[in-house]
Amino acid sequence: MQKIIYLQQIGELDRTILIKLKKNLKWALKNFNISIEILEEVIPLTPAEYNPLKRQYDANLIMQNLFKSYKEKDFFRILGILDNDIYVNRYNFIFGSARHPDKIYSPYSPVALISIFRLREEFWGFQADQALFELRILKEALHELGHTFGLIHCENDCIMIFSNSIDDTDNKPPKFCESCKSSIEIFLKNEI
Repeated sequence: MQKIIYLQQIGELDRTILIKLKKNLKWALKNFNISIEILEEVIPLTPAEYNPLKRQYDANLIMQNLFKSYKEKDFFRILGILDNDIYVNRYNFIFGSARHPDKIYSPYSPVALISIFRLREEFWGFQADQALFELRILKEALHELGHTFGLIHCENDCIMIFSNSIDDTDNKPPKFCESCKSSIEIFLKNEI
């Protein structure tokens, strides 16, 4: 199977974000022989995924729909991108996720999800910074895709450091450490 990561728009989203992310991911993953493509169709958000008490979307429910889309189309990897606030039960908010309903039976997920909602400086009360916004999107995308390649959180100077806050995202590099990079190479060689 050709190694293509598909970028999947979920809900309303400025399409130029996907175009820039495609370019940035292509650069960041150039040593892994992985292509990046943008899917044309848009997966809509559903009322069932929205929690009116939290005023956020349930990432697990979105991931279920994304996983169904993956399973039916047999993609190598699919990364969902949305511009809405998301959460999972243990956290008030998350920047992304790489979990799906079959996680118990699988050591990794072939699908991942990121939300760009809290990655804007304006969300935190600061002036817009487009370059920082794009870098944050790249970092969160790489982090969640790293999980799809079997990586766990890392304590090295690495993109796989867990982000509990936007400062954590800003302080980590937009690349994998040597140990994680080696693990990805081994993982990709062994994956059918």
